[in-house]
Amino acid sequence: MKKIKGFFQLIRFELPFAAGVCVVMGQLLALGEFAPTYITISGFFSVFAISASILVLNDYFDVETDKINAPHRPIPANLVSPLEALQLSIILLIIGFILSYSPYAKMLLP
Repeated sequence: MKKIKGFFQLIRFELPFAAGVCVVMGQLLALGEFAPTYITISGFFSVFAISASILVLNDYFDVETDKINAPHRPIPANLVSPLEALQLSIILLIIGFILSYSPYAKMLLP
């Protein structure tokens, strides 16, 4: 259970969520209306996953600094190993890339 808690702390949901909302708002501003539901949802979760991947990767590379400045973070606190954090980052990045592909994207291009 501590490991799952550590993974959730690594992702820091509020930041990827805000990035996903920005994508949806960008779609709304660019198109003047909401994009089709599939594109809106895949756009939100694609950016959410890629943003979360970057946050996890940042914690992976900043582990030595976090040991001093933020020992409560999941990697220095030994809730998650550096290898597990790197694996989570790669998985999130792959999920984000898969979600970013949309066969319907051709409809939006002029």
